[in-house]
Formats: sequence, structure tokens, C-alpha cells
Amino acid sequence: MTESRNTRTRSRREPPSQPANQLVTVVTPSFNQAKFLEETIRSVALQSYRPIQHVVVDGGSTDGSVDILKRCAAEFRGSGYVLDWISEPDRGFADALGKGFAITRGEIVGWLNSDDVYFDRHVVESSIRELVAHPEVDVVHGDVALISETSGLWMIWCFPRFDYKRALRSYIVPQPTLFLRRSVVQRHPIGSLGVVGLDHAYYLEIGRAHKFRHIHRVQAGDRDHAARRTNTMSSQWTEETDQYLKTYGNGYAPTRLDRTHDVLTRLLMRFKGAIYLVRMFAQRNFDDELAFPLWMDSRWKVLRRQFIMRLTRRPDLGPAPVRHRTHPANVVAGERS
Repeated sequence: MTESRNTRTRSRREPPSQPANQLVTVVTPSFNQAKFLEETIRSVALQSYRPIQHVVVDGGSTDGSVDILKRCAAEFRGSGYVLDWISEPDRGFADALGKGFAITRGEIVGWLNSDDVYFDRHVVESSIRELVAHPEVDVVHGDVALISETSGLWMIWCFPRFDYKRALRSYIVPQPTLFLRRSVVQRHPIGSLGVVGLDHAYYLEIGRAHKFRHIHRVQAGDRDHAARRTNTMSSQWTEETDQYLKTYGNGYAPTRLDRTHDVLTRLLMRFKGAIYLVRMFAQRNFDDELAFPLWMDSRWKVLRRQFIMRLTRRPDLGPAPVRHRTHPANVVAGERS
């Protein structure tokens, strides 16, 4: 009897076997983005989490994007990262994204545009950890670094937790940090939302039916450049935004208290970004953890911009320094230990 009880006790104390990691799919729509595409792909391939399926839907680019896709698919083959891609004409951004969502195999889906990047090598891992720990949550998102065309750091852009009325006041969720359960994209096809501000419209589409959770870490680099859709189609974007805010708002009108709360929230988010920066500056081997070759003109200038830079007026940081070429995130797969 004693032996039997001891056996049962040992059995209860044994840790449960850990299930294999679930597949994560990251979808990247692209068209003539060869200038940025490789950095985007590498930022996904360098993630610590495995397995990852990366689906790139190219709209028939003629700028060398297909050559980059072929080379990267071969370079990272066999590392637990699979690059699946297609290149064919499509009906625009929403159509390409819808195609990508339709062929995902992962139960968790990320959305990363071809000019953006994951910030460090633990973005997918931290997102999956939150979704596993909170099964009632369907969407997770974090904060972003605003980066230049050459991957220079402007500032850290932080966001409050998702709130539907706040979203109706034009607060957004930073799209490059987004991870959703596949059931969300199956229930709400994105291809039918043919607007420039597709991400904002999609949050309003899914925001009432699904729970969001904010992750308190910098999850992505949001890149601004002259050819960005919201820059080249700004008038259409403004007009469409006004229209779908009215459609989803159903008569909602913010109060003076709402406006005051928004001002205070923006101020607090600037301070939160400064805290992130101080922690980054203090971290040893910070570059080794990054998933792309970030650079800074100076720590003081970055901290100054954190408090005074207007989001609509971003200074020209110029070309990346020469050391940018030897950044750890630029090391090819065969040279990594």
C-alpha cells in the first residue's frame, strides 16, 4: 500500500508534457517593395519562435522582388521557417491580404506589411504566450518604433488598450504588431474592405465581437516613406475614414471629457515611450536581440524627438551609417551560430 501511494504521489508531481508549438502564419502583402522586402522577411525568419509559415502575396512586382523571394526562401529553408509566396496581378492591397489570409495554415495569424519589420527576435514568442495564457482573447497587439526609410529610429509610439469608442475617435491599433486567431479572419474576410485605411476599418469590423489585449513591449518597426499608401493616397484616406467612422459609429459623438482624456492619454504614451528608450539604452548587446538593423543618430536626439516630434512631420535622418551593413540582423543564415 505504501509503495502504491508513493507511486501515485510521484505521478501527480511530474510536470505535464509540453505540447508542440502551434504553427504561426505571418501574411505579408507586397507590390514593388524590393527596397524594404528583404528586411521584412529577415525580421520574421529571425524570430526565436518556431514553426513559422510566412506567406508573401506579391502583386506581380517588376522591381526585383521575386528574386528576393526566391533567394530568401532558399536561405532559410530547413530552419523551422517556411517562406511560401505567390506573384501574380491582383485587385489591390485588400485583395492581396485576403488571398494571404485564405491560405494560412497556422492557428495564429500575423499581419506584417512589406515595408514594416518585427522589432526584436521575440515578437512572435511573446504574442503566442499572451494568447495561450488568455484563451478568451482573440487579438493581441503592442507598441511600435517609428522608423525612417533607412531604418533610423525616430521615436517610440505607444498605444492604450483597445477600446471601441476610442477607435471611433481615430485611435488605432498598430497593425504591424497584430496577431489574431485564425477564426477571426475566417469569420471576417478582409478582402471586401476596399479602403486605404484598411487596418482601422478592420478593427472596427471585428472590435465588437472579439476581445483585444495589449502587450506592453515594442513589437514592430513602423516605417514611413514617400511611397507609403497613406502618403500617396492621403485625400482618399481622409474621405474614406470619415465615411466608415460614421458607418460603424452609428451616431456616436465624443464628449469634451473624451477629448480631454485623449490629450492626457497621448501625453502618458509619450512618457511610456521614453521609459522604453531608457531601458533600451541600458540593455547590453541590444543590437543582438533586434530583428532588423536599427540605427540612431544619437540617443539624445531620439529622446528629444520622443517628446516634441509631431507624428505628421518626421525629420529626414539621412542615409544609414556604414556600420549598419554589419548589424547582427544582416548576417546571412549560413553565418549564424
